[in-house]
Amino acid sequence: MRTVASYHHKGGVGKTTTAVALAANAAAAGHRTLLWDLDPQGSATRLVGVDRGIDGGVTALFDDPAGLAGQALDTAHERLRVVPADLSLRWLDRWFADGGGTADGSLDAAMERAAAEFDLLVLDCQPAVSAASAAVLRATDLVVVPLTAGPLAWSAFADLDAEIDAMTAEQRPDVLAFLTMVDRRKGLHRELVDDVEPTDGFSQVAVPTDSRVERMALAADPLRAVLNGRAGSAYRSLWQEIEASLRGRVRWP
Repeated sequence: MRTVASYHHKGGVGKTTTAVALAANAAAAGHRTLLWDLDPQGSATRLVGVDRGIDGGVTALFDDPAGLAGQALDTAHERLRVVPADLSLRWLDRWFADGGGTADGSLDAAMERAAAEFDLLVLDCQPAVSAASAAVLRATDLVVVPLTAGPLAWSAFADLDAEIDAMTAEQRPDVLAFLTMVDRRKGLHRELVDDVEPTDGFSQVAVPTDSRVERMALAADPLRAVLNGRAGSAYRSLWQEIEASLRGRVRWP
């Protein structure tokens, strides 16, 4: 099983939309996909048509012998399941500190127990700097980082990049950043798209602003917003880039 985390220190950059889009495209491509919503707000959970879980899910998740697979719920979309978020996730760091387990060990064990049932695990992470988020980074194969045009998003990305660089070679995940919410009518956005050259760790994909995505939470089938339209096409290209990268890894189907 391969693991991909959608993560950024800063909120409001399209992290959840990215996680849902990648999970939806992976499932549509034939991969048995599990979306793990680690944000207590539960936005990813709602966007795949599932109600947010009942408080106490953190303990149930890590105590369940089946791990993530034991807590996963079906969605209306073939090959896509979700581990729903609930408000207890805001106490995840405290749960570790109070003896619930080590962050690294508990996360790794939960992921390993799901490997037999899923090809891909996509994590929607909290926009936070915490012990839990650091453990997720160390347990993940690839961290996907959405970047908007605002300077604060780029400053937070620099902090994230430094955090990952400080990890050991065994802990360090691959990183793929990309531009999102791009509006070419704005000069700063055009400059970013034109000036940023694709390199290792930076995608050539730029996801445009799209009213379908902005309104998808109101739609009867929110996933259609991330599979169709201009943004949907860009997310599909991003997924194809990620899929090709993961195919170079051992055990990817």
